[in-house]
Amino acid sequence: MSRVITASLLALGWVVLLAARAAGDELEAAAGAMSASMPAAPATEAPEKPEAAAPELTLANYKMEVLMIAAAAGLVANYFYGSRKNAELASVWERPIADVLQANFSTVGDGSRTLEWDSAADLLFYASGRRH
Repeated sequence: MSRVITASLLALGWVVLLAARAAGDELEAAAGAMSASMPAAPATEAPEKPEAAAPELTLANYKMEVLMIAAAAGLVANYFYGSRKNAELASVWERPIADVLQANFSTVGDGSRTLEWDSAADLLFYASGRRH
C-alpha cells in the first residue's frame, strides 16, 4: 500500500477512536447524572429481584463494530487506489508494445484499444493472424 493510503487509514482510525472515546465519556456522564438524581430506597425494605437491565452503551461494547467499519473503509480505499494504479500501469505498458503487436499480427484488440479490462485486476488481449 502506498504511504498516502496508509496515512489516511491511520488518520481515519484516530478519528474513529477519538469520536468513540468522546461518545463514551458523554454516556458515562449522563449515567452518573441519572443515578445521582434517583432517590435511594429505604433500608428497611427487602431487596427486590433485579429486572433484566439493558446493556450499557459504552465503547467496550462496540469495539468490534468500530474495527469492522475501519477495515471496510480500508478495503474500499485500497480497491479504488489499486484500480487506478493498475490502469496507470496498463497504459504505460500498452504504449510501447502497441506498434510491435500491430507489426506482428493482422488484428490486434477490438480496433480501438489493444487491451480490454475484464476486472479491476485483469486485462484481456486479443491478437489474430500471425504475420511472421
